[in-house]
Amino acid sequence: MKRGWYALALILLVLSLFFRQMVLIIGCSLLLVVLLLIDIWSTFCLTNLSYRRCFSQRRASFGEEILLTQVLENAKLLPLPWVEVSDRVPLALVFRGLSPHLVPDGRRVIIESLFSPRWYERITRSYRVRCLARGVHAFGPALLRSGDLFGFVSRQQELDDREQLLVYPPIVPLTQLGLEARHPFGGRRMPQRLLEDPTRVGGIRDYRPGDELRRVHWKATARVRRLQSKIYDASATHTLVLFLNMSSHLSAHELEPAQELKELAICVAASVADWAFKAGYAVGLYCNGMLSGLEGGEVLPGGVVGQPEQRQREPRGQPPASIIRFPPASGARQRQRILEALARAEPYYGEPIEAVIGAERARLPFGSTAILVTSTVNEALLMALKRLQSAGHSPCLLCVGQVPIARMPGILVQHIGGAGTWRAILDSFEQGRGAPSSA
Repeated sequence: MKRGWYALALILLVLSLFFRQMVLIIGCSLLLVVLLLIDIWSTFCLTNLSYRRCFSQRRASFGEEILLTQVLENAKLLPLPWVEVSDRVPLALVFRGLSPHLVPDGRRVIIESLFSPRWYERITRSYRVRCLARGVHAFGPALLRSGDLFGFVSRQQELDDREQLLVYPPIVPLTQLGLEARHPFGGRRMPQRLLEDPTRVGGIRDYRPGDELRRVHWKATARVRRLQSKIYDASATHTLVLFLNMSSHLSAHELEPAQELKELAICVAASVADWAFKAGYAVGLYCNGMLSGLEGGEVLPGGVVGQPEQRQREPRGQPPASIIRFPPASGARQRQRILEALARAEPYYGEPIEAVIGAERARLPFGSTAILVTSTVNEALLMALKRLQSAGHSPCLLCVGQVPIARMPGILVQHIGGAGTWRAILDSFEQGRGAPSSA
């Protein structure tokens, strides 16, 4: 409090003592006590006061409910009559039983919580959050406000406690997308020539001119004292590669429908990938977008990701620097990488998808099933698919939205639907009919 209030209270106290006015003496004494308490609370209210939020899990499946816990701890002898916590949370997530206040930017909301911690007390509050929006959701910063009992003075402190919650894209049965359940992309096509798998050694033989050094079996060579080469078994793994077109060249009136088509395309890619992993395919992902929410140059393991600020012209035959690239592989870790990449994928003004297909065509295992998910089709894109077919692959085009495509020999064309299909998928998860996937 200002020193003038103390001076006024002391002067009144001296005068009341001089004139022996008991009522004034009591009143001035109480005023001094109140002023002292206000100063103590305003000085020490934020000292040793901590706040943190905890998630039951940092990665959630689409439609899943997680628990958000607020923890406020007053680690001092001074009790606090009130502490207000204003925590910024994503607008896209659904908080059960809360009516958050909107922040001016329209994309974030504030949860305001009021606490009254006593001395050395820890208070926890939990909220259920329904994850009905794919992507990386940022929480924080939080603002702490506290003060005296009478509300004359308050202090505030902003905590830079930013955290992220990753929500995987929705995964739905292929029949919900209008695809066949058993063979949605035609029968499995065996390669015309068998590929050797270096991880499967079936025996040894004498060295032949032209064998690579990595094929030489050095232990057998030392045992028989002449060069021996490994015999690899043929690979029987079927390969499915996904090309996802994240075109971002949109006009203003197309922005909202394009957002729904983008989310539907990502849902289609995630659902096809999940089906392929369960069917025993080795799955790869190539996308001409960028990954959002990566901190400090973080890169997802197992994939090659080009950052926009590092984009440069690559030599001929090299993949563009601005794509998400995960070569085909099988297993649970590859599935998690691809789903996380799809959760983070956002459009970027980078290479067109036909350039990505052209750069990766020679690297794909022979006889791969190549699936392109796109909401826009042009002549260059159709030519890229025909070149994939000429290279011995089985291309399939999954059209999202109203894209009129004529039949093309050897290329399977499937129409998924548009914004109405995406809204139907959202409704199924909101009503609990869509089962959250285990990512």
